Amino acid sequence: MRKDVLTNLYNKHALIIYRYLLKHGCRRDVAEEIVHDSFVKAIEHFDDIEPERLPSWIFKVALNNFRNYLKKASVREELLIDWSHFLERLSCEYETEDILLAKEKIFEIYDCLNRLKESYRELLVLKYEMELSCKEIAKILGLSEQTVKTYLLRARTEFKSVWGDKYGR
Repeated sequence: MRKDVLTNLYNKHALIIYRYLLKHGCRRDVAEEIVHDSFVKAIEHFDDIEPERLPSWIFKVALNNFRNYLKKASVREELLIDWSHFLERLSCEYETEDILLAKEKIFEIYDCLNRLKESYRELLVLKYEMELSCKEIAKILGLSEQTVKTYLLRARTEFKSVWGDKYGR
């Protein structure tokens, strides 16, 4: 039973955590190590954690490990843009000028995201960049789905405020 639970958990959440860390500027090798260490800790503490709380527990352990890495390495956290993912969404019909304008807009968006408090940035990245549902986010963060929806509304409102202050649009 224990092995099945951890295997399912790993299959569902390891890639999400890994991608999340990469989005926040974590190097690939460090992200792999953080995911690995998080699941090792889950194995060590398996009997102490309720099975339904494991996804959020592992996610929090991974985030704490990443924060510790940032402190030790004196690295600045910045969101990374997956250009291939973004450009793939653009139609091939766009002119070069349109693509450059779209890239500029992405830089503006990420600049505003980096100005938000971390919890809002986390939610917006999970929802819009990683394309997770509110239900999936709730499970990962250990919150109710309604709480995620409320926080997302607040995060979007704050983003709009930062955007308006910076770009007046």
